[in-house]
Amino acid sequence: MHTEDREREKQQRYKSSRKHNTAGAMSNTARITAMPFSRLRSQARACAEIVEYCLCRSLLGGNAADRSLRQAFYANRQLGARDRRLISETLFGVLRWWGWLRLLAPSAFVQALHNRQDNLPEGLQLDWSRVLLGAWLLEAAEQAPVAVQIWAEQIELDLQQLKFAEPNSNWEQKRLCLKALFPPGKAPVLDRNMLLPDKVLAQLAPEEAVDPELLLQYLQTRAPLWFRAQVRNVPELCRQLAEQGVRVSVHAQMPQALRCQESSVNLQALTGFRRGHFEVQDLASQNVALICDPKPGQQWWDACAGAGGKTLHLASLMRGKGSVIASDIRKFKLDELKLRARRAGFPNIRYKHWKGKELPVWAGRFDGVLVDAPCTCSGTWRRNPGARWSSNTDINEFTTLQKQLLHSAAPALKPGGILVYATCSMFQAENQDVVTDFLQRNPDFELSAFSCPLDGAASDGMRQIWHWEGDCDAMFIARLQRRKA
Repeated sequence: MHTEDREREKQQRYKSSRKHNTAGAMSNTARITAMPFSRLRSQARACAEIVEYCLCRSLLGGNAADRSLRQAFYANRQLGARDRRLISETLFGVLRWWGWLRLLAPSAFVQALHNRQDNLPEGLQLDWSRVLLGAWLLEAAEQAPVAVQIWAEQIELDLQQLKFAEPNSNWEQKRLCLKALFPPGKAPVLDRNMLLPDKVLAQLAPEEAVDPELLLQYLQTRAPLWFRAQVRNVPELCRQLAEQGVRVSVHAQMPQALRCQESSVNLQALTGFRRGHFEVQDLASQNVALICDPKPGQQWWDACAGAGGKTLHLASLMRGKGSVIASDIRKFKLDELKLRARRAGFPNIRYKHWKGKELPVWAGRFDGVLVDAPCTCSGTWRRNPGARWSSNTDINEFTTLQKQLLHSAAPALKPGGILVYATCSMFQAENQDVVTDFLQRNPDFELSAFSCPLDGAASDGMRQIWHWEGDCDAMFIARLQRRKA
C-alpha cells in the first residue's frame, strides 16, 4: 500500500471513530475530543517533543517540571491554548504515573536515568508514544485528546484494543489499562508502591497512622483549584465569578475559601483578580494565617514570605491595621509580593530582605512571627507530581535550615508572642522533629493549643493536614507561644 493510500485510510478511520459509540456505555473513541485530522500529527509531535524536553530537564537535570514547562512555552510562543493544555496535562499525567510508565520509557532515557546523566546525547530520536498514551489511559479523564489516536497508530494499536481507566477503577483495573502497551505475555507486575519513591512511607510520622492506600489514591488524582476571598461580601464575589464563567463553591467551615468547580477562562484577566478581590491559594495553606490569628493593630513578621500568599492573608485578617513585615532571601519574590499587595490595596505590608541570620535590631518587637520554612514540598506532590521524582536535595539539608530559621526568628517575639511554624511537607523529620528540637533548646517557648479552621478539631499545638481532609495539599502547622516573664 502506498503512503498516500495509508494516509487516506487513517483519515477514514479517524472520521469513523468520531461517529462510533456503543449503546449504554462510553466507548474508547467517545472518550476522545474532536479535532480536524490535519492538525493531529503536528499537535501530537509537538506534545511529545516538549514532554521529552521537560522530562529530561526534570528527571535527569533535577529541575522543577513546571518551570521547565514555562520555559518550553516561552520558546514556542506559536502554540495555542489548546496545544498548551494538552502538553501540560500530558506531562503531569506522565509524572503522576511515572512509577509505572518508566517501564514503557525509551531504553536510552532509562539508561541515562540509571547512570545519573544530566541529559541525553544530541540528535537522539526517541519514541514516547507508549508513555504518553499510557498516561491518558490511567488518568481517568472525562475526555482524552485526539492525539492519543496518533500515539496508538505509531505503535500499531487500534483504539478499540485499549481500555481507559474510570474514576472509580481499582488498582487491578488500572494495571490492566497498560497491558496492551507491553509485548504479549510480558506485562510486568505493577505494584502500587512503585508510584512512590523509596522510603517515603517510612518518613511519615507513626502517630499519624496514614493508610498508604488512601495516600496513593489522592496522590494519583489531580488537586482542585482553591481561591481565598479578600472581600467581605463573598456571595457577591461568587455571583460575579459565575457571570464570568468561573463556578465556585464555599467551604463549609472556612467561609473565605472557594473551591473552583469549573473554569476555562484566564483567571488573571478577571476584574475581581485584578482588583485583588481573591487570590489563588490552596485550602490547606489558608489554615496557616487563620491559626496565626493576628489581631488588628498588632505587628507581625512573615519571615519566609516568598511570593506572599500568607502575608496577604495576615494583612487581610488584620483589616489593614497594624503592620506585617514580609522578608525573604529572594528579592524577586518580594517584588512579586509588592505587586500583589498593591493590587489588593494593603498599605500595612513592609518588605525586608533577610538571609535567615540573627536580627538583634528586631529583638522583642513582634506580637507574632510566621516561619513558613523551605522544605521538600512533599505535601504538594499531588499538584506538582514531578517533584516526587526530581528532588535532588537531601532532607537533612532542609531540616538543618528549618532549625536555623526557627532559632534566628524566635528572639524577635515579645513575651507572650505567637510563633507559628509551617511546612508543606508530610515528613516527620521536617515537622514534628523540628518543633520538638526547638522546644528542647528554647525552654521559654511552649506549644499553644488551637482549633484547626479546616474542621474545628482541637489540637495541642501541632496539626498535620492531609489531602483527604479537605481535597487539598498536605500541610503541617505548629503554634507556639513565648512564655511571659
